[in-house]
Amino acid sequence: MRTAAALIVIAVLLGGCDPDGGIAPAAGSPALPTLAGADPARPPTQGTVTPLAGEDRSLSSGFAPSATETPTPHYVPIIADVVTDVELHYHERWMRVEQTTAVQNTSRDTWQEMVFNVIPRAVPGSFFLDLLAVGSGGEMPGAVEPSFTDETMLHVPLPRPARPGEGVEVRFNYRVLIPPVAPTDWPPVGTTGWTLDLIQAGEWYPALVPYAEGIGWHTWRYHPVGDPTFYPLTNHTLNVTAEEGVTVVSGGAVERDGQTWRFKVERARGVAFFASDRFDVTEGEVDGTPVSSYYLSEHAHAGINAYGIAVNALKLFTELYGPYPYDSLTVVENGFFGGMEYSALISVTSYAYYTYTGEARSLLALLIAHETAHQWWYGAVGNDQVNEAWLDESLAFYSELLYMERYAPQDTGWWWYARVDQFDPQGPVDASPYDYANAPSFILWMYGQAARFIRDLRLLMGDEAFFAFLRDYYQTYQWQTVTRDDFMEMAQRYAGSDITPLVERYFDGDREVIAATPPPETDDRDGSP
Repeated sequence: MRTAAALIVIAVLLGGCDPDGGIAPAAGSPALPTLAGADPARPPTQGTVTPLAGEDRSLSSGFAPSATETPTPHYVPIIADVVTDVELHYHERWMRVEQTTAVQNTSRDTWQEMVFNVIPRAVPGSFFLDLLAVGSGGEMPGAVEPSFTDETMLHVPLPRPARPGEGVEVRFNYRVLIPPVAPTDWPPVGTTGWTLDLIQAGEWYPALVPYAEGIGWHTWRYHPVGDPTFYPLTNHTLNVTAEEGVTVVSGGAVERDGQTWRFKVERARGVAFFASDRFDVTEGEVDGTPVSSYYLSEHAHAGINAYGIAVNALKLFTELYGPYPYDSLTVVENGFFGGMEYSALISVTSYAYYTYTGEARSLLALLIAHETAHQWWYGAVGNDQVNEAWLDESLAFYSELLYMERYAPQDTGWWWYARVDQFDPQGPVDASPYDYANAPSFILWMYGQAARFIRDLRLLMGDEAFFAFLRDYYQTYQWQTVTRDDFMEMAQRYAGSDITPLVERYFDGDREVIAATPPPETDDRDGSP
């Protein structure tokens, strides 16, 4: 029997949302992902660029930089057109994919290559690239020889350099052997994986990385903590064909033709899909926005209530932040130990479903609120989730409290204890996943510190100015990539006094203490600490 204390702890641990991973352990492994040690150094940006002659490409830093901060890059506003045609072999647990990525060079640089993040390759024997063809400057695509760096970064040479304004089309044929995922796996481990009940495909396709003008393609080293992803916007069309009796779930507008599902998401950050031969669904809409909840049939009570929770969250955050950025919202039950956000799609751990009792203090409500908030903070307002994870996670995590304030105000004190205070979070808010040895420590400490920072910023501003700040921040930076400088400079304009002491309190902490933090010990029976 799970004790009340154990349930409180498990609720806190599951609060992490890490949209895109791909490593899976051996089948049935209950162990938490733990590295021997963390590398606090942030990996350098890489790339190949050809600057225009005579241009000054120096970059200036922004609000209150620390001595270790590097200049803020300018990421080119790219919107790629991506089409993925998936032949899903559900019962054999693999997929064959044909993918086309077309993009225009909107920078002032000449591109010599393109770079994609292929997280499935982090799992040995999971990703097989069968064909890669590239066309640029109006030429027909031809085969090229790519190379990998940092385990997951696929460098695709262009047969002819792409000058500013020219288009590039990359065609992939590949296979993904879907690894197993255990119910105690922490994201990003297991983001793509199978259980006996479903398949979840989170980080499963080569995703174009951002381009920093005058610097090059922004790359990073894969580390199984946090969200090892950072992507520009894409208009993504996903077509999935599966066997009879299998239901496929994703975000965006959907059409079905027999056993082929067609999804389309405009301005997506990340596109995922789920499949099961046991999904049930509850559907409706709120203010003209379709909302769907997919769940395993034995969890119908929780799945039906998940729909209502999502509707409430959508109404609340539209009021507080601004218009919902996508055309629909889908909630789906997943098979591992956490919640995950994608564009117009959120997934929530099966644990939250089978432990749901209908009470306001439910893990199901907190995670749905958290992941729904990510549609504003990550989806519409993008950020570098690898090196500035706090920018989206602070607001998504604090959105759980805002949900409780509106729908269960008597339980806000419980939220602070269960989600933050009992773990005594330490370290700087802007610590990156590379500062942490394991996912549990990252979620317990960084998220907790980030929530405290947002709380104190709200107290400093007052509610009227605080929510005006959030609405302005959303409206100003929608469909862009923000940095710490952007956040702090706008926050300062809405604060009644200098925010520098507050920033120094939360952002200049000791990074060494967090690198040595051990993960919570777990009970192998249910993942409870």
